[in-house]
Amino acid sequence: MCARLLAPALALLAAFAGAARADDGPGPLRLTLACQDPGRTKACPTFLRGFIDETTLLLAAPRASAQVTLYVTAAPVANADRLHLRFVGQVRGAPETIELDVDVDTRGTDDEQRAQLRPAFLRGVALYVAALHPDAVAVELVAPDGAVAAPSTTPWGVDLNLSGYGSWTGPYRSASAYVNLGLSRVTPTTRWSASLGANGGLSRSPEVGGVSFDTNRWSTYASTSYGWHLNPCYALQLATTIAKDDPHGQYRYAWGAQGAIEWDRYPSDDPRGNVLAVAYSLGYTVDGYNFPNVLRQRFAHYAEHAVAAFASVRKDKVSFRLSVRAGGEVVRPDRRYTLSASPGVEIQLGDHVDLGFDLSMTRRELPEFVIPEDDPQAVGRADYAEPTSIYGSFNLRLHWDASNGARNNRFTNL
Repeated sequence: MCARLLAPALALLAAFAGAARADDGPGPLRLTLACQDPGRTKACPTFLRGFIDETTLLLAAPRASAQVTLYVTAAPVANADRLHLRFVGQVRGAPETIELDVDVDTRGTDDEQRAQLRPAFLRGVALYVAALHPDAVAVELVAPDGAVAAPSTTPWGVDLNLSGYGSWTGPYRSASAYVNLGLSRVTPTTRWSASLGANGGLSRSPEVGGVSFDTNRWSTYASTSYGWHLNPCYALQLATTIAKDDPHGQYRYAWGAQGAIEWDRYPSDDPRGNVLAVAYSLGYTVDGYNFPNVLRQRFAHYAEHAVAAFASVRKDKVSFRLSVRAGGEVVRPDRRYTLSASPGVEIQLGDHVDLGFDLSMTRRELPEFVIPEDDPQAVGRADYAEPTSIYGSFNLRLHWDASNGARNNRFTNL
């Protein structure tokens, strides 16, 4: 009878105890010390164990149940012991490893040595404690004993884009290259940029009936733009571009100028570089063609406008992006228009090197060009007149960004 009454009572007490433990929170951080080389002071384990015991947020625990293991190695440097503190933890929301070095004067008193050791210990353990108890850690920046030299910064940046392709199959050979050099000046609310680029290529193949199908192609362009913020979401930009192709290409010359307004869901200095932007542009274009079109034009000028959208999200050092664009003549959009979609991936290889992969799909309409049939190079390069095109590219970008800390990504992706 007593046993039957005791069992429900014990179950009820266990339920209350479990609820009490749940209300108590995650508990202190369980930490164990591993003094691999304690050195010439009492830093490990005496001082470090004292730091653990003096707060209820830390609990000395055996290695089997510890959440963090602190490995301590001392190396003698003259009259000091250089302690290497290596925190290895399994705490959700905190790094797996934190490593710090601190010099402890072997000739100092216990209080002096503790004062030298404590800041390094607290810096290392703080992230683990904050992961369990976010409100228990306060961070403060104080001026060091020596004067802090003002860093030399500049709003100017330089970037270099390189891309190339080549193939060799028996008598068939081809190669192409692309280079772009850019200069920019960036502040939190303005961006000026200028770029100069060129691409070229060649192909070699056997003659057919005494006719050579070898090609040599090149084109150059230059552009500049200036943008400024109206508010945290909206920005304006003025831009102009000039370009020229070789005699077998599409343009003898091409010039365009435009103004644009952009809205972005994220601020221009978003620390992760996220972008969700929509822009509208209105401009004027002047074209000179190497070959006339069916309208008998070797020269054309017209107003054009476009709507574009761009999205980009970054995960660690990899950025995924997608842009779509629809544009055409203002007066006769059925005569000249372009629809395009371009997904891409960019990988940050280093502080100054990025690797990019891009795919572009385009549907266009423009007056048909009259290409002379006795010009094999022109015939072989008339892909610009095709209504649909798909191409992919691989590029390597070398960049030296502005060092003034300003992040401003307005109009950089549209």
